[in-house]
Amino acid sequence: MPVIDIKTKPEFDSLIQSTPYVALQAHATWCGPCKAISPIFNKHADALAVPEKFAFARFDTDEVPDLAMELGIRSIPAFYVFENGEKADSLTGANPPALQKLAEGVAEKAKAL
Repeated sequence: MPVIDIKTKPEFDSLIQSTPYVALQAHATWCGPCKAISPIFNKHADALAVPEKFAFARFDTDEVPDLAMELGIRSIPAFYVFENGEKADSLTGANPPALQKLAEGVAEKAKAL
């Protein structure tokens, strides 16, 4: 499944309410480490997303600043996992092995639904 591009905070709120598990990437167009890890995030989305159960989404912190503030983002890239509308886990920085572990863990929970 492709990564969903979040353009507004209400769009994000709707996604986490309608999808039990969501992996969210916070990034910016000017961020080098974000550009480096985005293809890996996309690869996990293609391999691990479960329709209507586990979605992958991303947003640009410059384009949706109210969401960035709500999440308390201090550095990017940042990744968050939401379970049933609540923030359950997070990861900061471009760390491919940690991102893979995080995504695979959520995928297992989603498949068990």
